[in-house]
This record gives sequence, C-alpha cells and structure tokens, in this order.
Amino acid sequence: MLRDFFNRFENFIDKYQLVSQNDRVIVGVSGGIDSTILLDLLMELKQRRQFEMAVAHVNHKLRGDESDEDETFVKNLADNYGIECFTHAADTRAFMVEHKTSIQVSAREIRYKFFQTVKILKNFTKIATAHNANDNAETVLFNLLRGSGTNGLGGIPINRGDIIRPLLFADRKEIEQYAKLKSIQFRLDSSNTKDYYTRNIIRHSLLPQIQGKINPGVVNTLNRTAAIFQELGSFINHEIEILYPNVAKVFDDEKLVLDIFKLKNSLLFIQENVIIKALKDFVHGEVEHAKVHAIMDLLSSESGTSIEIGNDVVVYRDRYNLVFIKEQKEPVDFIAEIIPGKKYEFEEFYINTELVERSDVHFSLSPVVEFVDADSAGEILTLRSWHSGDSFIPIGMKGHKKMSDFLVDLKIPIYQKNNVLVLASRDGIIWVCGLRVDERFKLTENTKRILKLEFGYK
Repeated sequence: MLRDFFNRFENFIDKYQLVSQNDRVIVGVSGGIDSTILLDLLMELKQRRQFEMAVAHVNHKLRGDESDEDETFVKNLADNYGIECFTHAADTRAFMVEHKTSIQVSAREIRYKFFQTVKILKNFTKIATAHNANDNAETVLFNLLRGSGTNGLGGIPINRGDIIRPLLFADRKEIEQYAKLKSIQFRLDSSNTKDYYTRNIIRHSLLPQIQGKINPGVVNTLNRTAAIFQELGSFINHEIEILYPNVAKVFDDEKLVLDIFKLKNSLLFIQENVIIKALKDFVHGEVEHAKVHAIMDLLSSESGTSIEIGNDVVVYRDRYNLVFIKEQKEPVDFIAEIIPGKKYEFEEFYINTELVERSDVHFSLSPVVEFVDADSAGEILTLRSWHSGDSFIPIGMKGHKKMSDFLVDLKIPIYQKNNVLVLASRDGIIWVCGLRVDERFKLTENTKRILKLEFGYK
C-alpha cells in the first residue's frame, strides 16, 4: 500500500506539474495528520528530485497550551527532517473582531498571509497545503447547500497561482492507513471533533449519512463533480475575458459601470459570472451568491432601483447601465450664502446666478438651467444640503411635498440623495438644484426681474 500510495502521489504531481526541478516549496504544516503526511511524502519525493523545502506553521492561539504544543511538535518534526521551520503566533480572535469575520475565515486569512510573506522574503516558489479529497467533497457540499455558483461547485483547486495541493488525490481513510503503516506521529486538533462549525457537521454527520444510506462512494462522486465544474469554470472564464472589456464602460477605484444591453445579450450564467468578476474587481473580495442574484434582478428593474451589498458598495440601475459605486457613509452638511447675479465655484460643483431680460429666457428640457422670479427669491439666498424636514411645492402642483418623498418618486438612488442640494430663500426652497423649481418662484406675467440659475457637477 505504501509504494502504491506514493506512486499515486508522484503521478498526481507530474500530471498537474505541481513541483518542478529547482522549485523551493513552503509546506504549510499544522501538526495534524494531513499536513504531516504531506510533509513525509514531499520529503521522499525530494530525495528523487532536485527541489528545496521548508515548513511554515501558524500558532493561532485558539486552544491554549494545545496550540503551543502543536507549534513545538512542528518545530521538532522539521528538525528531524533537517529542514528549516518558520513559525508565526497570531491573535486570531482579535483579527476576527477587527475584520468582522468568522474564526475559520480569520485563521485562513492569517495563515495564507504568513505563507505568502515567507515565500516572498525567503525566495520560495510554491506553497503546498494538505487539503485532501474529503476536504474537497465537504467544500463542494458546503457550497451547494449555501447556494454557491459554478466557482463554488468547482471545489478546492489543485493549484492556484503559487499555491499547490498535492494531496487532493487521496481520501482520509487512505491517509490514516498510510500514517499507521509508517508509524507517523501527528497531533489531534480537539476543535475538529466538535460540531461548532458547519464544516464539522458536514464531516461528522451529513457525509456519513450519505455514505451509509445513499452513496458509499460520495467522496469520489463529489470530487468528479468538482472536476467537471472546474472545467466549466475555465470555459466560462475564457468567455468572460472576451466579453468583459466590451461590457465595462467605466472602471476606476470609485465607480464601475456595466452596459446592461450588452450584458443581457449573453446567456444567464455568463451574465452572472460577469457580475461576479465585477464584484471581485471592485470589492476586492468574495460576495454572497444571494447578493449576486439580487444584482441580477436589477437588470430587469426600474431605473433608480438600488441595493447595498456591503463593503460600502451600492449597486443601482441607471437607465441602460448597471452602476457600482463606493457609498458615502457620512455626507458633509453643505451650506453657502449666494448673492443673485454672481457665479460660484465649489470643489465638486458650481452654481451661476445671472439677472437677465425676458428675451433671454429660453426654456429647455434640461433641468440644470432654470429661470425664476428674482423679486420673489430675494437678495440673499442659501445653497445647502437638503434636510429630512424640508418640503416644497414642485412646479405645476398646488400642495407641499416632502423632499424625501420627492426624491423617492424620482427613484434617486439612496447614495445620491445625500448629494442633492437646494437653493433656498427665507420663504422656502426655490430650486431643488438640477431637479425641480418651486411653484411659488416661477415666472409669471407680473415678473419684473428674472434670475437665471445654472447648476452642475464638475
């Protein structure tokens, strides 16, 4: 069994070109059975091929003395093999609180960041982790149950960039048998025996039930399924790389705009994966699949419909565009005195006020230019942010309307509402800038002096 197992390990590495001659490989070793077996297999492979190895271990400080004993075990293990060991102690709970993530996500982020740091500083070329076929099956099942898309059903990739997973060919029973036959010592993580985490429930309860009552070979079945979805994912990614530059009209650190018409010309799962790519590029992280579906719904919603997706990002439909922007959490309450007849330039916008003759009045469909009765407006005006208690009489109406209701009726996205300004006199709002004039200040036959207003964002 030992020779057959090693040959399968070596063939797996060769098939996917995971370790090449002259590579320098960092092996992530927790002290558990999987990582100690991976280290043993790579040490045997090292005797046949020319590559260098070292061990990296993170003490997450989650299990008191047990965590410290794991670290000591890994150091001794590396010393016995005659290779260097890099260790890092982390306050994982503090990281979890600061970044508002789960313990498992926090530990994974800390671990991979440390591995990458060692790789860069010590000039290694690969990072090897000890995920096995059962881990992959659990991941596929977990992602399926939480409603993941194609990428999630692809499971754990065999290699991604500089990260390799040479043990994905083997299931847990084979690994345990190998350890027993070679009398390899390893550490037991007590947290793996408790059903605090969803993954442990899948491992200890769900998968055994499926194996016992539905499909004894479910681990292999899920791994084959993952391989199919990885191939499908590769095809989709190829299509997206072609489509994306034509769909993304604007892309910078603050704003991303997708052309809805061009996007909807594609199949639904391509549309979905374009949105996933847009989110990864713009948010720089993973987003729940339910939110991806909510964004998909915006493609068929009315203009102005918006959703918040976390990470201070708002997505909304603006006529024929799908717009992703960074939300302004704390808008500044703006106020400035305006004297009719003068021009004003501010950091993000401008307002021009000019006294004109009636012959100069030319109404257009553009709401950024308006004409009002100068005498009704008064000699000193105020340009300011709108307030929750504000109301005015939109031109053409008889009664007051709350500003909040007016903005809702216009389907102004929630993030844009904070940027709306009003021009007001002592008698009330004259103009919701760029949107609507108040009925009380419109031009009439009795108007003697006319004030032209022009407002725009830079």
